[in-house]
Amino acid sequence: MKRHSRSESMGNVPENDIDKIEQSAAKGNAKIKRGKISLIKQYLVDYSANSNLHGLKYIGEKERTSVEKIFWLFMFTCCVILCAGLIRKVWLKWNESPVIVSFAENSTPVWQIPYPAVTVCFETKAQQTKFNFTKYYHLYNNASTVGNLTDEERNLFEDVSLVCDDHLAPAGGRKFSLGNDTVENLKQVLPNVTEVFLGCKWKDIPRDSCSDLFSPILTEEGLCYTFNTMGAEELFRTENLNTDYDYLEYSNRSQTWSLENGYPPNTPLETYPHRGTGYGAKAGLVFLLRAKQVDLDYLCRGPVQGFKILLHNPAELPRLSQQYFRSPLSQEVVVAVKPKMMTTSEGLKPYNPIGRQCYFPSERYLKYFKVYTQANCEMECLTKFTYARCGCVHFGMPHGPEMQVCNAGSVGCIKQAQMELVTVEIQSGLEKETNDNDTLGEARRVAAECKCLPACTSIEYEAETSQADYDWKAIFKAFNLPIDEEDKDLLYARVMIFFKEAQFITSRRSELYGQTDFLANCGGLLGLFMGFSILSVAEIIYFLTLRLFCLFWKRQQSKKRNVLKHNALSPTNGQLKDLHIY
Repeated sequence: MKRHSRSESMGNVPENDIDKIEQSAAKGNAKIKRGKISLIKQYLVDYSANSNLHGLKYIGEKERTSVEKIFWLFMFTCCVILCAGLIRKVWLKWNESPVIVSFAENSTPVWQIPYPAVTVCFETKAQQTKFNFTKYYHLYNNASTVGNLTDEERNLFEDVSLVCDDHLAPAGGRKFSLGNDTVENLKQVLPNVTEVFLGCKWKDIPRDSCSDLFSPILTEEGLCYTFNTMGAEELFRTENLNTDYDYLEYSNRSQTWSLENGYPPNTPLETYPHRGTGYGAKAGLVFLLRAKQVDLDYLCRGPVQGFKILLHNPAELPRLSQQYFRSPLSQEVVVAVKPKMMTTSEGLKPYNPIGRQCYFPSERYLKYFKVYTQANCEMECLTKFTYARCGCVHFGMPHGPEMQVCNAGSVGCIKQAQMELVTVEIQSGLEKETNDNDTLGEARRVAAECKCLPACTSIEYEAETSQADYDWKAIFKAFNLPIDEEDKDLLYARVMIFFKEAQFITSRRSELYGQTDFLANCGGLLGLFMGFSILSVAEIIYFLTLRLFCLFWKRQQSKKRNVLKHNALSPTNGQLKDLHIY
C-alpha cells in the first residue's frame, strides 16, 4: 500500500473540490446571517405578541395577512406621532408658563400686614427766608452779577438746584462735590419736622410731637419725613454704604416683621413696623401740615405748591420723583388705602426665577439693601447705571464709598441715564457697535445684569383720594379765637390715611402644572392613544435588558452543549492519520 504525506494529499485536491468548499463556507455564513435575522425577527414577534400596547399583537401574529399587518403598523405609527405632538404641547405649556395667579381661598385681615409707610416731602426745597433761590438763580445766570457771588453762595445755589426741576441746574456748575457738604447745605435751608408738622394723631390718639412718628429720610427729592419705614440697620447693608451721611435714622425699636414671613404668631398688637388694627378714620393716621406764604418758592418746583406723599412698603426706599399723590395747601385730603398682596407657593421654589417671574429673598442679593423688593432693586440698578454712565451718582441714591457724588454740572447726565436705563435693551438691539463709547457699553452691561423681577412676596398700597377746602381761619372765627398777625401768613393742609376695609383678598402665585399634573396629562394621552402604562415601561426595559440577557445566555449554553457533543462524536488524532492511508 502506498503511503502519501498529508501535504501531498492537500496539494492535489482538485479545483472543483476547492470551489465546493468555498461555496459551502459561503452558505454557512449566509445561514449564520439568516439565523441572526431570524433571531431578531423572532425577538420582535415575541415582544409584539406579549406587549400590552394596543395594536402591536396584530403585527406579529403569523396568521395575519400582509395587508392587515401594514394597516395595523400604519395605525400604530399615526397614534405614536399624534400622541408625541400632543405631549410636546403639554411640555411647552409646563415649561413656558408654569405659573398661574389666582385669588386666595380666604380673605386676609389688615392686622396681619403692616400699615403703609408714609413719606412726606415739601415742594418748597428752600425756605425763602433762609435762602432765596429765585434771587440767586437770576444772580447766578446773569454774567454781570455772577462774579459778585461768594463761593459759599454759588455752591449753596448749585446744591439746592439738585432737588429742583432739572432745567434749572446750571450746566457749567460743579460736576462733583462732597456728599456730606451738599446734604448739610440742604438741611440748612429746608424746613425741619417741627416747622412742617403742627399736629399728629395715630389711631385717634393725639401725639405730643410728630417727631415721635415721623423721622427724616434722604431721597432724590431731598430731605423728607417718613412714618413706619424700617430702620437703617434693617433696610440697608450699612457695611457697603458710604459713611459721609445717613439716608435714614437708626431705629431704637426692635422690628419683628419681615416681608416673606410677616409677623410671628405671638407678636403683640403694638409692634414695629406698626400694623393695622382696623379700618376707618379712627384707626388711621392723621397729620396737619403747615407752610408760610413768605417761604414759598415758585421757581424751584413750579406753580404747584404743597406736599408730595407716597404710600409704600416699609421695606422699600421711597422714590417720590416717580410716583406720589399731592396734598395741596388749604386742602384736606382723605386717603382710603386698599392693600394688594401677592404670595407664592413653596411648590414654585424649584422653578427658575425667570419662569415663575419672581425672586425669593435668598435668590437675589442686593449690595446696598438687606431686603429684596423690585423697587429696591431698581434703585440699586439706577445707582450702578448712573455711575457707569456719568462717573458719579445723585446724593439721594444709596452708593458705596468709592463713588463720587454728582452736582449741578452732572444733572443733565443723570437725567439722560435715567431715560437710557428704560430703553437700553432697545438701544442694544439697534446699535450693534458700542466700541465708540466705553461708558455706554459698560452701562449696558450693568443694565443687562439688573433683571429686577418682583419679589415672590410683595405688598402694595392703592390709594383712593378725595379732598375738600380746609379753611382754618373760618374755624377760628367760629370759636371766637384770636388770630395773631404772624399767623395770618400760614397755610395748612390736613391728611387722613386709613384702611378702606377690614379685610382684603390676597393674590397667590402657584403651579399651573406640577410634576404630578404633567405626568397625569402625559399618562392620559399615552393611555388614550396607545394603552400605555407604567407597566409598559417596565415591559420595554425587561425586553431590552433581562430578556435579552437571558436569550444570549441560553444561546451560549446551547453552543457549549453542541461543542461537547461534537467533541464526543469526532474521531481521535490517530484515526485522523489513518484517513490519509490508502
